[in-house]
Amino acid sequence: MKRILILLGMVLMCGALKAQDVLTVVYATSDDGFLNVRSEPSNKGKILTTLAFRFHDLGDGILIEKGEQWSKVQAHGKTGWVYNKYLGTQTWYTGKGRHRLIAGRDNMPLYGEDYSGENQRPVFGTVPKGTILADDYTEEDGYYILWTIHDNLFIRKKDAIVK
Repeated sequence: MKRILILLGMVLMCGALKAQDVLTVVYATSDDGFLNVRSEPSNKGKILTTLAFRFHDLGDGILIEKGEQWSKVQAHGKTGWVYNKYLGTQTWYTGKGRHRLIAGRDNMPLYGEDYSGENQRPVFGTVPKGTILADDYTEEDGYYILWTIHDNLFIRKKDAIVK
């Protein structure tokens, strides 16, 4: 009994990682390729925006809170709820012990690909300080890069902490 209480205390002190503690990009998996982002976790909630199917192997929004049936997401500058049955996710955190890349400031921007040719990466979304971004990443020209098959996410080195 004493051993169980000690282990339980260690788990509470260390804290288990929750979905919202790790950067998770989200996208639609529905047959029509879209998923409504609603004002409340219900089919009766107002539609704020939509998540699209995984475009170029990169999601369309960021997971804020994982629920049993509904999850809270950020997409296209809106925050709302999506039905989990049609929600796909992608993460770059493997938990295999490599150095963690962590958000170093609140509302830390994540940047997408620059297709304009003007070296102005658009903001994909933002995450709170302390969010684990990845332990599977590369570095180049002042950025940490989270790779996908086609499009990538970029994090300014000055905005992140490596632990």
